[in-house]
Amino acid sequence: MNAIEYIQSELQHCTDYALTDDDKSLIETQGVQAFIYAKLTSKKFRKWAVNESSEQQAKQAIKLNVSAGKPLQFRYPFGGYKLWRMPSSPEVDWAEFFSIAYYCKYLAPVVAAYEPGIEFRFASDDVIIERMDNIPAADTNAYFDSFTKLLEQFRQFFPTNFKMDIVRIGDLYEDKDAMEQELAVNVEHFKQEYATVVTAEKKQKMLTTSELNIRWDGAKDLTQLSDADKQAVIEMGPVYHDAYCALSKRREFNRGEDKIVVFTTVIPNAIAIGTTKSSVTKYWTGFGVLEAGDAGFKAKILSPAQLRQFNNKQYELIDTNLFDQKNFVALRVY
Repeated sequence: MNAIEYIQSELQHCTDYALTDDDKSLIETQGVQAFIYAKLTSKKFRKWAVNESSEQQAKQAIKLNVSAGKPLQFRYPFGGYKLWRMPSSPEVDWAEFFSIAYYCKYLAPVVAAYEPGIEFRFASDDVIIERMDNIPAADTNAYFDSFTKLLEQFRQFFPTNFKMDIVRIGDLYEDKDAMEQELAVNVEHFKQEYATVVTAEKKQKMLTTSELNIRWDGAKDLTQLSDADKQAVIEMGPVYHDAYCALSKRREFNRGEDKIVVFTTVIPNAIAIGTTKSSVTKYWTGFGVLEAGDAGFKAKILSPAQLRQFNNKQYELIDTNLFDQKNFVALRVY
């Protein structure tokens, strides 16, 4: 299989799955709910252990949906932008492609076993990104549109009981003023928390992420700010992040009792599955490439630091023209 055949297979066959004899035996002896939970926490995909609260939430959501004969509800909350440091920004690239294929493979056994199927929604947090990271709205709009187009390519090959789409959290608020009022209250609350309650370790981690994500020459020109003013902008990043994450409609959409949250890394009450078999870098802050080896190809998502390292390695630029989006004309194969 060459690189073109590999990516075509990822696109067209990522939801293919035939139940094995062991699968059928598990369903017959322990029931479909036990089967679903076993597949969702399989070490084949899971990158970290599932703690007790995450286990309870997942099992509760499975029980509620299966008992009602409804599709399982999955949520994947994420930034909703492409890190400006990436050469593919502001649109999706092979990182999103490989991640979507990976998540489809992850869910394929459940889709095959559970007739009502799955509704999987990427929950975009782009409404807060301009304030938090100074990313222009034009860039987050371009990302959302390109993500939507990418999903349309995959949907052509999905079984009828599998739905996957992207939703903007900001669109859940018909009354934008109500969202702004709630956000303002939350901002004041978290300003106090970061000043008095948040541990130094967590604060430093959040500040490091904030500084990495801020585009100083973005929606506003912040390049001429003094060092003290730049530090103030960096320190507001975590405040905006936590204030936004506490919005009631966001929590209801992502964290309702019938929802199963999956994420790249460990977050509360979620199953951490990475982004590909060999990567845990978040796809929206990463760059997708293929790595060739004796055992075949590995889809990898590179962080900014990893991309700098890989830029010093030899690679072949494969013309793909898989579909009409600018970042899918060619693919790096290392």
